[in-house]
Amino acid sequence: MFIATINRRDFPEGINVLSKGNSPFFIPKSLILEFDLPYYDDGQEIGEDLYIELKKINEIFLCRKKALDLLARREHTKMEIKAKLVQRKFSSFAIENTILYVVNKNYLSEERFCETFIINRNRKGEGKFLVVTRLQNKGISSTLANSIYDKIVNCDMEYEACFKAFNNIISKNNEKEVVKYKLIKKGFNNSIINSVFEEEYKLLKNN
Repeated sequence: MFIATINRRDFPEGINVLSKGNSPFFIPKSLILEFDLPYYDDGQEIGEDLYIELKKINEIFLCRKKALDLLARREHTKMEIKAKLVQRKFSSFAIENTILYVVNKNYLSEERFCETFIINRNRKGEGKFLVVTRLQNKGISSTLANSIYDKIVNCDMEYEACFKAFNNIISKNNEKEVVKYKLIKKGFNNSIINSVFEEEYKLLKNN
């Protein structure tokens, strides 16, 4: 017994599935080919099993569309995209398919995400430990986060970031131990912190 009808004539770039009592839905030609579906005739009647299969493929289409929309706005990690798609009530099947798709097509790159994120946080005056921790909280492995950080941020950049954080902190509290504690919380190691303090005192003496 058929429960839906294929409308292809009005949709040259795919098919529209019409079912009485249900909203029509669209599947693009690219997904018809990807899932090895037959090339349906216009007006063809289909049964419940095929209708359910096509409905799942339509969900993948909508899920990918939403993921691409999110990625067009900014880089994301896999964990971030997954969380946003779950929030929009997509099934786990559609989400996993979508994540594989955007990664394989290089629309989602956690390496690119790391690069952009690290540069931005460095400019805001954050050190390696804090930046790597933030990346791990977004689903990036410690190995990848550390590797890309070391590739992008050199000693001068780390020093400048620490010096920026130092100046922001002393404008509110100039107690040495408090400043050091806050710089550690900002992710800087003792070596960088001590270098900044040493340079600052040299400047004070010269003035």
